[in-house]
This record gives sequence, C-alpha cells and structure tokens, in this order.
Amino acid sequence: MWRYHSALIFCLLTTPAWVRTCHYSFWSDNPQPYLHAIQKSRPATPPPPAPGERIRAGIVTHHFLASGLMVRFFETLRARTSPQTIILIGPDHFHHGAENISLSSLPWKTPFGVLETDTGMVEQFKAATRLSEDPEAFTGEHSVGVLVPFLKYYFPHARIVPILIATNATPSRLRDLRNLLAKFLRDPHTLVLLSMDFSHKSVASIADSRDAQAQQAITALDLTKVERLNIDCHKGLWLLMGALRDQGQVKVRISEHTNSARLTGNLHQPDVTSYFSVFFSFPSS
Repeated sequence: MWRYHSALIFCLLTTPAWVRTCHYSFWSDNPQPYLHAIQKSRPATPPPPAPGERIRAGIVTHHFLASGLMVRFFETLRARTSPQTIILIGPDHFHHGAENISLSSLPWKTPFGVLETDTGMVEQFKAATRLSEDPEAFTGEHSVGVLVPFLKYYFPHARIVPILIATNATPSRLRDLRNLLAKFLRDPHTLVLLSMDFSHKSVASIADSRDAQAQQAITALDLTKVERLNIDCHKGLWLLMGALRDQGQVKVRISEHTNSARLTGNLHQPDVTSYFSVFFSFPSS
C-alpha cells in the first residue's frame, strides 16, 4: 500500500519558459500522507541542540509504515543540522540499475516543491566510480523515493545526491566511494543518510535477536560483521561505516528501534520488518 512507484516525466519548474526531466514519485503531487504523518508524530517540543554534538550522518527507514520514526528522525536532524547537500544512499531493491552503483543528477518532484540535486557533487562521484548517470535505475525505487518529500519539507534549500547500491557492488568501486564519502563527511555543510531497513521475513523474536547483532556492529562500527547482518543494504552500511571510521572519533546514538509487528499490534505476524533510527556525530572542533 505504501510502496512508491516513480517514473521520469517532464515537470514545469518555477520559470514557465522551459521544462526539464525530473524524477516523479507516486505522491509527488499528494502532500497529505506526509502532512498527516508529521502532524501525528511530531514531538510536542522540538529536540534541543545537544552541546558539542554535530550530527553528520544517520540511518533511517524507508518503510512508510514506520513514518513516525521518519518524522522524529528528521525533526531531530532539523534541530541540529543545516545541510546544504544531503547524500542519500539506498539499496537497489529491484536491480533496475545498469551497473551495481547508480547515480542521477535529475531533480525530484515532491509535493513540497522540486528537490534539486548537487550536480557538481554527482560529477565527483561519477569520476570516482567511472560510472555514467543512470536515472532509470531510480524508477520505482522506494528507498529514495519515499524519503525525498521529507528532505524537501525539512530542508527546503538543501540539494540531494542520490546513490543506489546493488547487492553485487564490487569492492573496488566501494573503496573508491568510501574515500570520496569520507572527504565529504569532513564538510560541515554535507549530511550523509543511509536509507535502510533491518530484519525481514521473520517473527518478532527472531527479528529482535538479529537486531541485537546489528546494533552491536553499528555501535562499534565493526565492518567485519556487516555481511552477516540481516539488513537490506549490506554494501551501503559497509560504505557508511567505513567512511565514518575514517573520521576518527565518532559518537553513535540509536534513538529508536521497533518493528512492524509492534507498530501494527499484530505481534504474531510471520513477516516482520524491523527499523532503527541512528545518528552519527563528531565532537566539536
């Protein structure tokens, strides 16, 4: 019900004299699901800035069933960050990409306006990975499509760099991406987000056991354990954690953890998906 379907269409921007192609998602013209989630889940009091904390990266779900987690995640980010560019990494669930890593500089049509891309940063990623752009890879990919309206709502002046990573992404390309991502993480105006869900297709008790392993690995930034975790973006998590390790001292804070069984109240469902909201911050310089 909540899955996104997207396609490339022509969309009018603010200047009526010209048009250009952009990514379009199922709710690009329908703000109501987002506004309802924000009204329902927004904290009564915005999270106060934490002394000495500069959030530079995070992990957020892309399952709209857990929209409350998304809202609280972005409310916290807005209170503690003001990015100019947001690098959004997600899994290529449906393997639409021509390559195992996909990039696009097309803007995104959202119900809150057009979310522009940071084309200069996209060019740097293309050069580092020796890849061409592949906009069609993003067609129907909810790991990015479900989040871009939230990005535009909470950070209306920021730009996006979307990256899809397939399960067969090669170590050499991931290393190239890691080096460049580590560089961008040192820029206080850049925020890096990983769109990722955790345990899939199990009962709640098994999901909790799997999630305990994931929490331990993420908290320790232990790259050796990533491939054994039950998550939907192993290569993306390796990439993010590796780039964070390259920064030196990093604080990891898990703000929320739940699963679909708890959210729906169906505690005996057999196909539980679980979710974490995670923030990574650097000490103040």
